[in-house]
Amino acid sequence: MASVTERISERTGAVSYRVQFRVRGAMKQETFEDPVGAYEFGDLVDQIGGEAARMVLERRRASLEATPTLREFTATYLDKKSGILTGIEDGTRKGYERAAELSFLRILGALPIDAIDRQDVGRWLAWQEEQPSTRSSTGKVSAKTVKNYHGLLSSILKAAVAQKLRDDNPAFKMRLSQGVKREAVFLSPAEFRTLLHFIRDYYKPFVLFLAGTGLRWGEATALHWRDVNLWAATPTVRVVQAWKKSGGGGPVLAHPKSSKARRTVSMHQGLATALGQPGNGDELVFPGKLSGNHLWYARFSRSTWNPAVEKAMDKELCASLGLTPLTRRPTPHDLRHTHASWLIAAGQPLPYIQARLGHEKITTTVDVYGHLVPDAHERLAFAIEQTLDGAVGQTAIAAPEPEHSEYVIEEDDMIDAEVVEALPPLAIEPAKRTLPHEDRDAKVRSMRGQGMTMRAIADRMGMSTRTIQAVLRDAVEVTS
Repeated sequence: MASVTERISERTGAVSYRVQFRVRGAMKQETFEDPVGAYEFGDLVDQIGGEAARMVLERRRASLEATPTLREFTATYLDKKSGILTGIEDGTRKGYERAAELSFLRILGALPIDAIDRQDVGRWLAWQEEQPSTRSSTGKVSAKTVKNYHGLLSSILKAAVAQKLRDDNPAFKMRLSQGVKREAVFLSPAEFRTLLHFIRDYYKPFVLFLAGTGLRWGEATALHWRDVNLWAATPTVRVVQAWKKSGGGGPVLAHPKSSKARRTVSMHQGLATALGQPGNGDELVFPGKLSGNHLWYARFSRSTWNPAVEKAMDKELCASLGLTPLTRRPTPHDLRHTHASWLIAAGQPLPYIQARLGHEKITTTVDVYGHLVPDAHERLAFAIEQTLDGAVGQTAIAAPEPEHSEYVIEEDDMIDAEVVEALPPLAIEPAKRTLPHEDRDAKVRSMRGQGMTMRAIADRMGMSTRTIQAVLRDAVEVTS
């Protein structure tokens, strides 16, 4: 722990400030003429240790006075008047200021912008990854938050290169720790019905809408009735704006997250009916119950969402009501993940889902939801099998004839079939292929005997999973 002491020279009466601290057990000190510099250095000692703080101080003193520190250049970079960072909302700019103060400025802020090297960035990252979360009383800061902090620092250093204040960006392509990432919660239709059961009646249409469209919170709560078309053959909503933070921290309507976020999203008729009688065009579709205006996330979570989740996770309560209890705790944003998982389970292509969710890049869709694509491994293996068909025939070992037990309906297949059948009517059924029943059934049994999953067979044959089950069940009865 560093200590700062004011000293007055008996000979000249000059005031100075001495900072005392320990380096490897030995007492050290540094003297400053001004109290601000002394206390800043003392804070730096407490944050990164005396030895590292001394290295920072030496580089600071060796640097030219005209070279700004990282803190000074960050302020310039984020200043709207500087013209360096453009195309962002005032609220986003304020958010960057807060993020910088919470992260890299605490360790690297006093360093001259041209003195920061890759080791400094690594030292900051090691410190940052050990910090507690600001959103939770338990656990460390999330990997995503660290990635966002690092991205901001890298952008600032890149701007410093463009301003000819340094030659390179030491944060570029810096390897980050994977950290602890919160896994998305994907609700089954049965689990969603349980959650919806416990949601207050006023907000039931809103929660149903989030799960039925996959819109982001800021997009759904910004919808006005003029954005909704309930009278088309397929009802739709047009996403043209979203709530953002203003410079003062309050909500303000602005453009959506990206150009791809401006989109039209279809609704099934049941969801359109659940929205009720439309209001005037300039009225919000989902206003807060108390304010009649902007629906606040924190208030909704506290008064409606969290109590409903608690009840939906109560096994005894759910059992008494004949409901399926939740096994994981979802957030409102998990309804967007859930919506995507339902579409994927129904066989919808990822590019369609990308457009529906408003992802700027397909890589985002693949990274977040690609692992949910059913039978991805089987499809890839089958594609190679078809390509190499005949080339490996000489060396292939004949597979044994399947036993009758091969046709027994597996538990996982039954679960998958129930989930698919229970999906909301959001997906397009696969194109039907016609074959004589005898040929079709024989082909189904053959594919199953080769070890293909029921979902893969259904995709190949253009049949429902239930039909596949019936064919295989009949085969078992005939051979028994």
